[in-house]
Amino acid sequence: MIFVPNKKLMKNSTLFFRTLFFIILIAGTAHLVTYASQQKVNTNESLETEVSFEDTVEQTKQESKTEENNRDLETDYIIGKWKVIYDDKDFKGGIVYEIKKEGNVFNASTLEYQDEKGNSQKAKKIKTLVIKKFDGYKGKGIYIITYKGKKYDVECDIDMVDENTFKLSYESYGYSDIETWERQ
Repeated sequence: MIFVPNKKLMKNSTLFFRTLFFIILIAGTAHLVTYASQQKVNTNESLETEVSFEDTVEQTKQESKTEENNRDLETDYIIGKWKVIYDDKDFKGGIVYEIKKEGNVFNASTLEYQDEKGNSQKAKKIKTLVIKKFDGYKGKGIYIITYKGKKYDVECDIDMVDENTFKLSYESYGYSDIETWERQ
């Protein structure tokens, strides 16, 4: 048997496929127009977002500068002359140090030596302390100790007692100590 298509069936299927084609074409065009308009809105939102982001970055920079200025007020009070009293077999008396700020780091150098009787002698400026981190209350740094002619860099902690006193603590080779630094 040979199958011969029915003319009426052929007309109905052609009509069906043509209708399906136009429905897909109209729906596709509607989706395309909707998609394109959403892309245009998103592009405008992106521009607004970029402007907002730039404004936010600028505002953050300004806040950071203000915060740095405030931070300077909160930390720079450590700058100045400080005295440490020592009472051991090698040295009895005090050493006056001067703390200065260089960049974001505070450095302390020897300024003068004082004996038990109060006599003083100007000291050769030797960097003794480098405070790398300091938030106004606590800090971390390197304490440079000279022992038997050799220099040792020892990690130390700074703990403010009040604005005129801080404790410097360190531990090295099983030896630990806490020094009290008082403002002069």
